[in-house]
Amino acid sequence: MNKLLSPLMGAALASVTLYAHADFINDSHADVTLLNRYLNQDGQGISGSTAKAKSYHDWGQGFQFDFKSGYTEGTIGVGLDLQAFYGLKLDSGGDLDDKTHQGRYPGSMFPLENGKSADQFGVLSPTFKARFLKDELRVGTLYQNNPMLANTDGRLYRQTNTGAQLVSKDLDNFTFTVGDITQTKIRNETGDTGMITAGGTKKSDRFLYGGADYAGIPGTTLSAWYSNLSDYYQQAFLGAKRHDALPVGAIDSDFRAYRSLGVGANADGDSQYAGAGYYGNGLTKGRINQSTISLMESYSLAGHTIGLGAQKNSGSSDFPYLDSGLNSGASMQGPGSGADTPALTNMQLNKFQHAGERSWLAQYKYDFAQLGVDGLVFATTYVHGDQIRTPSDPNAKEWERDISLAYNVPSGELKGLGVRWQNAHASPDITGATIQDENRFYVSYVVPLW
Repeated sequence: MNKLLSPLMGAALASVTLYAHADFINDSHADVTLLNRYLNQDGQGISGSTAKAKSYHDWGQGFQFDFKSGYTEGTIGVGLDLQAFYGLKLDSGGDLDDKTHQGRYPGSMFPLENGKSADQFGVLSPTFKARFLKDELRVGTLYQNNPMLANTDGRLYRQTNTGAQLVSKDLDNFTFTVGDITQTKIRNETGDTGMITAGGTKKSDRFLYGGADYAGIPGTTLSAWYSNLSDYYQQAFLGAKRHDALPVGAIDSDFRAYRSLGVGANADGDSQYAGAGYYGNGLTKGRINQSTISLMESYSLAGHTIGLGAQKNSGSSDFPYLDSGLNSGASMQGPGSGADTPALTNMQLNKFQHAGERSWLAQYKYDFAQLGVDGLVFATTYVHGDQIRTPSDPNAKEWERDISLAYNVPSGELKGLGVRWQNAHASPDITGATIQDENRFYVSYVVPLW
């Protein structure tokens, strides 16, 4: 572990010394986060099959150091953000290839070493940054979420990307973003890898994205974005979010529309770059050609929030999204990379992204601050999907129910302590899909250093 971190840490500290101006140091802050996370996923069956579903559990302790500098003085200020992460296995499954213990497969929280969960792992993630007027350039490790990509935080270590991103706010009411990602790092790996989308097996080395968000209309944000995963797909996005305060309560609206088309090798029919879906005549891979439209309406009153939403996928392919090349074929690592999607129906277990799928969503949240318990929040979501296009299931459908209860200490000696429990049950009626129940219990404690 020390051999892994020492050279990189030394280079990072040398950079800090090189740019040590007053604002760089005075505007910096650092903290250590202690993360204890337990996950148990129970595979209860495989739809349309008598095969035994895999079950696994993981329990780990993480130590995360975060340093965020200010900027040096001058017309162009420079800075450095640095994260050092160390994960320690407390318990996990057995050997991936040991068929005698079907209920003890290694899970998705730790890297694999010879088919078994690693006892420990470490990651050092530097991000260099520069500021000019209201523009910020970041180069290195990126943690961003936007309408074109989403990074999961559902394990001990979160998914990150490597590349460059520029955000400009020079024009009033506008935020412009452009980015270039060359590699991704999934939730249970220490090294970077290339990128794919579901259905593909050949890795891409470039994901370009950009967009504009306009907030000049009171209570409203309008968005237009575009992305391109080289040799896989291009995707356009239009979105609108609006908040309306009513005489009693408030309404929030969230509209999203995506259009995705194959490019490069995918458009040329290269099977290594194919997209998953249903293309007729029993084919489940081919050129990406898909649209998704969704709308979520939420009403809030006195701590209660009730939401209703709908989403419709059309076309021959599934909704494409950025994923790691480690979740396919011979390189599959445990239960998969688990990348998230920016679509409305991204749930704890499933994503409801299948070709043709129509989804209905209902959500309820309650903030216990209304009862004097600041920091305690309950939420539950139910999604039902049907009209799924598959070769063998004309009536394929699925549903999932998620529950979460989270408490973050808002003040006092234990401020920074957070506890969260999540439960999800997914019951897909799709041949080959796993019926599963999952519990997660997370404890975190943020300790400010300066």
